[in-house]
Amino acid sequence: MFVFAESIRKIYKQQLSRRFILFLFGVLGIVSVCFLLMFYSFYSAQLADERVHASQGVSLLLKSSLERAMLRRDLPGLREIISDLGAQEGVQEVMILNSEGEVRFASRQEHLGSSAQSVVEQFCPGCKPANLPVEPVTRFIQPENGSELLRTFHPVRNKAECMECHGSAVSNPVNGILVVDYEAGPIRKKGLMNILMLVGAGSIAVLFSASAAWWFMQRYVLQPVERLDAASRRLSVGDLNVRVPVSGHDEMTNLAAAFNHMAERLQHGHNVLKSREQFLQGLIDAVPDGVRVIDRYYQIVVANRAYAEQSGTASPEELRQQYCYKVTFQRDTPCPPSLRTCPLHVLNAQQPTLKFMEDLQRQDGTHLATEVYAALLPVAASADGEPESLVVESVRDLEKAIQYSHEQKLASLGELAAGVAHEIHNPLASVRIALEASDRILDASHQDVDELKTYLHLVDERVEQCLDVTRRLMKLGALASSHPELVEVNAVIWETLSLLRFEREQQAISECLELSPTNPRILAADNDLRMIILNLVQNAFHAMPNGGELKVVTRQQAGGVDIRVEDTGIGIAAEIRPYIFDPFFSRRYDQRGSGLGLTITRSLVKQHGGTIQVAESAPGKTAFILHFPDADARTEDMA
Repeated sequence: MFVFAESIRKIYKQQLSRRFILFLFGVLGIVSVCFLLMFYSFYSAQLADERVHASQGVSLLLKSSLERAMLRRDLPGLREIISDLGAQEGVQEVMILNSEGEVRFASRQEHLGSSAQSVVEQFCPGCKPANLPVEPVTRFIQPENGSELLRTFHPVRNKAECMECHGSAVSNPVNGILVVDYEAGPIRKKGLMNILMLVGAGSIAVLFSASAAWWFMQRYVLQPVERLDAASRRLSVGDLNVRVPVSGHDEMTNLAAAFNHMAERLQHGHNVLKSREQFLQGLIDAVPDGVRVIDRYYQIVVANRAYAEQSGTASPEELRQQYCYKVTFQRDTPCPPSLRTCPLHVLNAQQPTLKFMEDLQRQDGTHLATEVYAALLPVAASADGEPESLVVESVRDLEKAIQYSHEQKLASLGELAAGVAHEIHNPLASVRIALEASDRILDASHQDVDELKTYLHLVDERVEQCLDVTRRLMKLGALASSHPELVEVNAVIWETLSLLRFEREQQAISECLELSPTNPRILAADNDLRMIILNLVQNAFHAMPNGGELKVVTRQQAGGVDIRVEDTGIGIAAEIRPYIFDPFFSRRYDQRGSGLGLTITRSLVKQHGGTIQVAESAPGKTAFILHFPDADARTEDMA
């Protein structure tokens, strides 16, 4: 019983088991109570009927004895019979009433001669002596001051041999009434004991039936349902490897097998979708530009690794289900269409594509200039059954585009330098070899050829000068190394400016160099630093169309190297200073430019850990300052 009760307590926590137990015990309890009540009423009626029959038999025997004694007029014998009967166990009192209700004989002497009309009323309410019933009656009586009684009323009929004293049977059908009172307590107690025994037996039967039914349901229904419920919960949270043990050949087994088949199909479908998703993710990750897909609720459905890098996010998975306006502009609400270009509001069937510029704002406060190409991607239906359209955006980092353009330019310069080396450098080298051979021949002769040797040496110097120029041009057009190297800043500045000497002299621009005597060095790509100096110096030339002075200063201080490029040109207006480093922004004085020079310069400076800023900007004086980490100071710190 304890194990059963403990099992009941455990499964009571489960909804289905609790409902089944409540239903089972409720139905069995109601049926048992109904049967017990019905059986109790039948048993009580049967018990009372049996007692009535027994009392009527005793009363009939007593009546026969009384009639015999009355016919013999043996009154003392009659009194003795009544007294002995009243002394019997279970008999409360015996009385003989005449038709008027007077007690003529009684087992209790104090009742003799008294009126018992109330007893007659109990026997036959409202009856007169002439119409008293002649059939015996038995009832349970509750006296006002006493315990419950079983009272038997047995009328004594008026027979022919009695009519001499009692008159005719028509006027007096009943000579008297024999009243016998039995104690009802023992009868009730016996009935109650029998009922209690029946209740106990019924409870045991109900408990046994409930236990058997519960075991059957627990074994063949509740436990399989519980396993299915646990497996369903695990499946709902994404555990597609869950399976339900299958044993037997009943309906629950078929249900478990169907669940396992469904789980296998789901796992297979999930694996297929996952492999396709990985393929799609790998496909868009291979695109160098940022790619993102936005639904009609402004949520990012998918993004690639390039866009995650552009937005400053660790991985593309973190961008999913985020709002596009939060990622792009750090807003908490959608962008107003009147202030920003929103493809979700612009694109439609008539205009399926769109191209615009966008300034992407990262969480760390930095900005990224991008070019966005958006296209409308119609979808048949969404998850909720409504038609939906997705927007696919290709986001291009303009700095990388500029860097790519710069690399293309360097590649073109490299091809040009290679052509120059082939077309100029090699013939000049051949000429130099011929001059050296001529010089040796002249040395071997003993003739006076000093003037000829002077001319030959002059030609050799000019050839060496041409070779030096070609070498500088080749350095400027060489591809950047993937690993930084120690670059002497003063040497790079002097060699780069020497290539621009002819252009500077043609524009009547003087040159002033204040290079640091400590010969500072930085870690960078040699040709990148040459391109930085070239762009700044050419911008200075464009700002001085009527001539001026170019001043380049280098300083080594505070663990860094500063390069200052200053000109006496027209200056930079205050209203355009915030935009001079933006891509494709150009305000050249002499002609329309591409707007990429300063953008490329800033990109290269940042690539090597440096900074660039406008120190002064006024008509007659403009200065750019470059700051790079000092390679020699870094080496000393590491040592």
